[in-house]
Amino acid sequence: MKWYSMKGIVTLVFVSSNFFLHCKPNETFDPKEYKVVKEAYQSGHLTVVQVILKERKKERELSFEERKLFMKSLFYLSEWKDFFNEWKDLKEKTPELVLYYFKAINLSNENQQVNVSEEQSLVELMPISPEACLVYLQWKKNVRKPSQIKLFRTQIKQFKTLLDRMEKELDHNL
Repeated sequence: MKWYSMKGIVTLVFVSSNFFLHCKPNETFDPKEYKVVKEAYQSGHLTVVQVILKERKKERELSFEERKLFMKSLFYLSEWKDFFNEWKDLKEKTPELVLYYFKAINLSNENQQVNVSEEQSLVELMPISPEACLVYLQWKKNVRKPSQIKLFRTQIKQFKTLLDRMEKELDHNL
């Protein structure tokens, strides 16, 4: 095991034990604790992240950044019921979280009521995100009208053109 991952695990265990052993819960957002939780998320310790943030949520309201990590850990752990419950309570629905939401709907096969503003948020991402287009097509399985298909094919060409330009730019800078 590499020294930096061992250091992260030791730090994570220390912070986790410190977190659980304190008699008085921390009622404010601590950037240092968030940094440790974020590092745990980035190193793949999703269950640890979920448990820590679930406990914090019982003590206080999570910060926006903590809530994003919590939502993403629920998504990657396939905790669909908890994910959708968190989604309902989420005040600020960023483009990234909108994509996670629709991916969760597609992956979970659960029948979720999507409101117009949520669908509109996904549609707004489609001109700039090939992933949003794909998620939309997977969600709306009945895109069969020739005009809709033509729009998606045009969007594919635009994305390909941008990828070609990006490749030329990279070649030019090397």
